[in-house]
Amino acid sequence: MATPRLTYCGNVHAAGDLATHLAMLQAHAVPIAAHRRAAGRAFGLGVWWPDTLACELAGDPAARARLTDALAAADLQPWTLNVFPFGGFHDTVVKTAVYRPDWEHEDRLAYTRTCAELAAPLLPAGSVLPLSTLPLGYRAPGEPAADLRRMARNLARCASAFAALEQRTGVRCVLALEPEPDCLLETCGATAAFLERWLFDEGAWTTVGEAVLRRHLGVCVDLCHLAVVGEEPLAALADLRGRGIEVPKIQVSACLELRDPVALDRLLAFAEPRYLHQTVAADGRRALDLGEVAARRAEFAAAGRLRSHYHVPLFWDDPGPLGSTRAEVERVLRAVVQAPGELPLLEVETYTWDVLGDFAGTAPLHERIARELDWVAGCLER
Repeated sequence: MATPRLTYCGNVHAAGDLATHLAMLQAHAVPIAAHRRAAGRAFGLGVWWPDTLACELAGDPAARARLTDALAAADLQPWTLNVFPFGGFHDTVVKTAVYRPDWEHEDRLAYTRTCAELAAPLLPAGSVLPLSTLPLGYRAPGEPAADLRRMARNLARCASAFAALEQRTGVRCVLALEPEPDCLLETCGATAAFLERWLFDEGAWTTVGEAVLRRHLGVCVDLCHLAVVGEEPLAALADLRGRGIEVPKIQVSACLELRDPVALDRLLAFAEPRYLHQTVAADGRRALDLGEVAARRAEFAAAGRLRSHYHVPLFWDDPGPLGSTRAEVERVLRAVVQAPGELPLLEVETYTWDVLGDFAGTAPLHERIARELDWVAGCLER
């Protein structure tokens, strides 16, 4: 039985410049790495470089050297990049701004390419570097329809740039679209259909061959997102594998689950101003955020089980009326580690610690993240 690479996503840390980023590495990643290594397990970074930091690194050789030296001193490498949030992910209000700019825009393409160009030289030749990105974008009711052809062309341009980067460095970057509730691509099935229609089947950019597109484009499976929309993850993974579509990364995450309306007020108490918490009921009713659930309270109180896109600590659940999808995550992890072939990288993505406050403990953040990693490792090893 193979052992997958396991890390956590750096988007939990606010780091808009190099000095802050290096301080975060020392305060959190270094002790987490020491904890993992003491247990005999390798550790690499799940990196998030916001656009401000990526531009700083790209434009300043001295800054790149400082980062390289700091990583070498800590014996750390980037195992994966999250290039979904462009910037401002720790602003007071984020909500739908996290989807901007989308894949219609040159800024999104340039940011993604810059991050890959910065990370690839930090890895040995032969490495695979997954980069998770937004599921094309988001359109609110009344907004103009997305230009899917333009989005596909930009993705093809990115794949072409990644192919050239692999020729120079020997590092294969794979851009993985991450389906999310209420976005242009909500499910793995829809994402696979988009890739096949608009890219692999010569749908949008015929100058980049299918082999290059398949080698450098794929899907990131976020278990919280799939739980909210009701897509069975093991079936989704099998379907992607059957279609020959890369799954370089699984984001290991759990969502809030209301099992009995008696606890609806407890669920609504999780409403907060920063992040979007799309909510889906067992009967198909939907809300873009928990505030809408409150406004339509009578509907959702009678709608059956509710799942809300709120990443909660993996080790937390409650058997009562309000808990999490932890059991579903555990089921998927146990199956994934038994599956044939190369295992995807696993990235814990509980980015909500700042808005959770003292929920699930008051230990230092690096200890809580380490506890999540230990929980995942325990699932894989049982």
